[in-house]
Amino acid sequence: MSIALDTAELIKTRLLTAPAGGELPTTVDITDLTVIVDRQKQVLNEINKAVAKAKGTAILIVYTGFDVLDADASTPRLANRYSLQVWCKPIIAGANLAADDVLESVVHRMWHWIPSGHHHFDEARVLPGGMMPSKTHVVYDCEVLVPVSH
Repeated sequence: MSIALDTAELIKTRLLTAPAGGELPTTVDITDLTVIVDRQKQVLNEINKAVAKAKGTAILIVYTGFDVLDADASTPRLANRYSLQVWCKPIIAGANLAADDVLESVVHRMWHWIPSGHHHFDEARVLPGGMMPSKTHVVYDCEVLVPVSH
């Protein structure tokens, strides 16, 4: 796998792990949701299957590129950029989770996350997001930068 996909798998693991003591609590429990890593394949079928389940919600992780963290550094300091998307049924009722609550929980899991366990400058950074247009689903997203070089 590539570094980008390896990091996406780390994000997936983070989202499927309950907050430990001292970490921000989540708004709703997202540990049993389907989390899909986009590997440049057709993912809509996977999303539809996951959304059809009892919770009615899926999370999609999409690698969208990279950012330069420090243009003046002697070696490249880069961060991979990911879109974390919450997909759910258009009708939110019963056991289904509201997409905005799930997105808030995703943000809490990513907030100041240090995937490599290094210095605090290597923590993930959450960027703005919002609602994405879709004719068939309710979709919210946010972007996350994850440092990959030191």
